[in-house]
Amino acid sequence: MKKGIRGHDVKAVGLNNISEKCVDNGIEYLQLVLEKSVQDFKYGIFSKEYAKTLKNELCGVKLAVLGSYINPSNPDEEALRSDIAKFKEKIKYASVLSPIVVGTETGIYKEGETDSEAAYQRVLATIKELTFEAEKYGVNVGVEMVGCFVINSPKKLKRLIEDIGSDNIKAIFDPVNIINIENYQNQDEIIKETFDLLGDRICTIHAKDFCVEKGVLKMVKPTEGLLNYRLIFEKLKENNLDIPIICEEINDDDAKIAFEKITKIQQSILQ
Repeated sequence: MKKGIRGHDVKAVGLNNISEKCVDNGIEYLQLVLEKSVQDFKYGIFSKEYAKTLKNELCGVKLAVLGSYINPSNPDEEALRSDIAKFKEKIKYASVLSPIVVGTETGIYKEGETDSEAAYQRVLATIKELTFEAEKYGVNVGVEMVGCFVINSPKKLKRLIEDIGSDNIKAIFDPVNIINIENYQNQDEIIKETFDLLGDRICTIHAKDFCVEKGVLKMVKPTEGLLNYRLIFEKLKENNLDIPIICEEINDDDAKIAFEKITKIQQSILQ
């Protein structure tokens, strides 16, 4: 299993120290947000030399996702152009740091209109521009579905990928992001649909979990809730996918324990 964690969830300060803790805990991949994990990082300071310095500080740890979580549906044109510029700079970093994808979610559009066609077209135009930029550098863009954002289902992400028409757009799959109190009992259908529609594009999976208490969906540590990890690994096997599994919302010590449990589930599928 390709084990990963978000850099800002690791109990360490500085990219070099974060990377060393990952190595100590057998974690091979990072989801890295430079602003959160690199001291004194600022937008607009890109250079190949600086990026190479960051790569050396990774100590051999690979990047699954270089995070650039902007709002590509922002109706404010000035704010959107600022976000696009930041994402394009991350694409330049990615050309040196070699993540699987530069990743983003798709944000909230105008109040009450996030699920509208206008919101979708806004996201489409933005992600298309970013994907074409990524193609110039041999970089991939990863889009993550979230239930309350514009791209909130496998069908919508499939449509986005087809409308863009590039091999350089991929899917980041976080099952808990599209599971809610209304649909959690249908999670198997949601997981199956995601792999059926996006199996050839899924590049990484986020590992967290959920439970239901007094009618409210709450997050818990991976494998300690209701998420059907067994089905996820069955679908990974079926689609011949060996991709990073990124623990979220827990520190590196807890991730090490979580991966021991997750690995047992995976091994039971592979036998």
